[in-house]
Amino acid sequence: MCGRYVLPAVNDILANWPGAVTTLPPAPANYNVAPTQTILILALAGDGAWQLRPARWGLIPAWWNRPAPPALAFNARAEEAASKPMWRDSLRACRCLLPALGWYEWSQTERAETPTGQLTPQPYYFHSPAHPVLALAGLWAPPRATDTPLETCAMLTTAATPALATIHHRMPVVLNPAQQAAWLDPATPPKSLPDLLRESCTDLQTHCVSLRVNSVHHNTPDLITPAPPPQALF
Repeated sequence: MCGRYVLPAVNDILANWPGAVTTLPPAPANYNVAPTQTILILALAGDGAWQLRPARWGLIPAWWNRPAPPALAFNARAEEAASKPMWRDSLRACRCLLPALGWYEWSQTERAETPTGQLTPQPYYFHSPAHPVLALAGLWAPPRATDTPLETCAMLTTAATPALATIHHRMPVVLNPAQQAAWLDPATPPKSLPDLLRESCTDLQTHCVSLRVNSVHHNTPDLITPAPPPQALF
């Protein structure tokens, strides 16, 4: 699953999608986004315009009636989204893009040494040199007055490409520019969505980063700077 990523600055998102509209003020990039935080999504407005707006990262479906929000609802497996009650309504009618500079995963076969001498999983940063601002496929749900005034959302994930699977077996679905309008359009036939997702972007690169990313309290550009190679366990 993907539990951390980098949210671009508002101005960079609007520069990448010049037709998008928003009422949001300029805001800097967030280099260490974690679940339940407020993020930014691109979705269709009522008039059909692409709209940049805030959402809580962690989807709460309209039928959810428990006091606490569902756990681990920030990632939706693409191969299960059409059949799982948690995701299927949003897949049919509430699809979005999550703008990102990249995301983080932790290797379970490599260890980095902490300042106290302990060994911990090595974090990696994934990004695309060809597409500095990525469009991650997402789902959203309308706000519920009982728990949050914001829309909520989830990131779709799929099996990692062979090059990335050595670090983690899952990755976000990264949509190519030619796929994005079809993904957002509710008129796109649901039966065509699996093929659309399978044709997602694969020109991705990765490198080691500092253990500072392990703490959500750290949020600076140096988090994505390459770090020395880790210690392999096997």
